[in-house]
Amino acid sequence: MSTQHTEPTATLTHDASGWLLTTHVYVLDRPGEVAGLSSLFGSHGAVIEHFFFNRSDNPHRVELALRCKSAAHGGELADALLRHGKFAAPKFTEESSCRVFNPAGLLQLKVSLENKPGTMARFGEILKRYDANVIHLEYDKSQTAGIAQVSLATPVPEKVELLLQHLTSDDFHFTVAWHGDGDPIDAIIGLNQVETFLFKLRAILPREKLNALSELLHTSDDMRQALFDFRREAGENEDSMATSEVFSQILHLAAASLGKLGENFSLRLTGPLRLTPQVALYMLACPTGANAFLLRTETDYTLIDSSYGLYFPDVVEWLSGHALDPSRITRIALTHADADHAGWAAPLQETYGTQVFMHPDCRQIFEHQNRAYGSDTQLMALNGAYTRLINHLTELQTPAGITPFPPSSSNMDYWEEFKVIGEFRVADLCFEVLESHGGHVPAQVFLYEPEYGLLFCGDYLIDVPSLSDRTKSTLSIARYLMTSTNSDSRLFSKEMRSLKELLRITQAKVRKQGRTVMIFPGHGEFYRITETDWL
Repeated sequence: MSTQHTEPTATLTHDASGWLLTTHVYVLDRPGEVAGLSSLFGSHGAVIEHFFFNRSDNPHRVELALRCKSAAHGGELADALLRHGKFAAPKFTEESSCRVFNPAGLLQLKVSLENKPGTMARFGEILKRYDANVIHLEYDKSQTAGIAQVSLATPVPEKVELLLQHLTSDDFHFTVAWHGDGDPIDAIIGLNQVETFLFKLRAILPREKLNALSELLHTSDDMRQALFDFRREAGENEDSMATSEVFSQILHLAAASLGKLGENFSLRLTGPLRLTPQVALYMLACPTGANAFLLRTETDYTLIDSSYGLYFPDVVEWLSGHALDPSRITRIALTHADADHAGWAAPLQETYGTQVFMHPDCRQIFEHQNRAYGSDTQLMALNGAYTRLINHLTELQTPAGITPFPPSSSNMDYWEEFKVIGEFRVADLCFEVLESHGGHVPAQVFLYEPEYGLLFCGDYLIDVPSLSDRTKSTLSIARYLMTSTNSDSRLFSKEMRSLKELLRITQAKVRKQGRTVMIFPGHGEFYRITETDWL
């Protein structure tokens, strides 16, 4: 088994009660570990005065204070811990982690443990016999002498009653604080983020979808590592904690999307909206995710952005049943590589040979599985963990081929704020591809049509009042899109101001032809600039 070697940290001190060894050690996340560790203490005549393990904080670390008979006994115990590899933190692997699937197998106790060598070991052996994994154990002689708070997870709920009967027959005195599939699940200390997440979804997901999600999360080493990293990074500082709250909402939304597939799927179609004599627009809105804009001409269809990849089979079926043949989608242009915008690109390309146009740096974002790759955000690791999570949950695939936007014929920058990196033609529309400075994410582009006054802007310039109550409540999207998960919130705000100024200038021009600037954001409704309060 792989381990991460660290310098042993053990301190032996003398006080009025004798010799005290304080240290922290590492265990595997599986049944029997507490029994083995406690047996080691008992064999050296040590009495546990402090024992703290909380699997939800760290699935391997145990904090200890052990009363030893002498300095020599304390030294021998420290040497034994070193020989048994207890100072080496295990890596997050299949062998080092245990899974909690069924809340009915959970148990939380307050148990009286006699303060003498071997008591904890005897208790641990009973737990081991019933495959009960300790997920939280807290004991402190100076706080609650003789009373330990313990949370356990058994693989089979029937073993809970057998375990309790065995403890009773062996004269352990205890009270049950929580048992079975109770409510709320938050009462159980020691569940990791995956398990708490899954248990809370039980009420909103069909059983078959919950099982599929559970299997997805628990069979992928990469996913488990991502969740471990996610939790670790979220606790590093105040900013990352605020961001992690928003990410948790996003994860909840992504998982809830699984309940909107198949017979539960619905698609909201807005249109056709005539943009030019040759181009009509339809907006496609899935239950969750971003807006997809379908531009229809006499010869083919072009998509600008899409939604989560898990919706793709249902979208194909829906379009086919509503006189919109998905095989006619010859091109898709994406504003950025986030899963809620890019989810249909790969399956469209694989199924119909659709050409995928993106900023060329999106290849690196897909390759590194980090939506913030290329930025200097302090939350790079958290963004990487989030990206891996959301990509797995929503079935984002990387397109086999990404085509850069063709060179622009104008070769000019707009209002000296946004670099023109290409153009994208759809019949009589010619979009200038403007490069974002990366306020939201790196490799973001805006599709700007100056003659007709059109802007497709991804997660910028969203009409927040037009968002549905469901979107607001489950995603907290205003905060998500405007502050917390932007790579650089200050730069994002500056880009928002620059886009508004560009559109004000554009409105002054197109108004002379009797046209009005229209904004097509990735969430909420599209709108005319005359409907805003910033014209």
